Amino acid sequence: MKIFALSIKLVLFASVLVVAQPHPQNPPPDPDPVPITGIEYLLISGGAYGIYRFSKKRKKKNPQV
Repeated sequence: MKIFALSIKLVLFASVLVVAQPHPQNPPPDPDPVPITGIEYLLISGGAYGIYRFSKKRKKKNPQV
């Protein structure tokens, strides 16, 4: 039983040492962490167009506002 407990402790200790080692060639940080691509532009423009159409329809329905 002592050998089993010792081997478990050794494995856990070794895994902690392996995880704690820094990678020698860390990649440089991304200068633009959230890039906006074509899909995002389409979603933003579609949302803006929908808001525009909704407000236009609302003004047409209720001219006092």
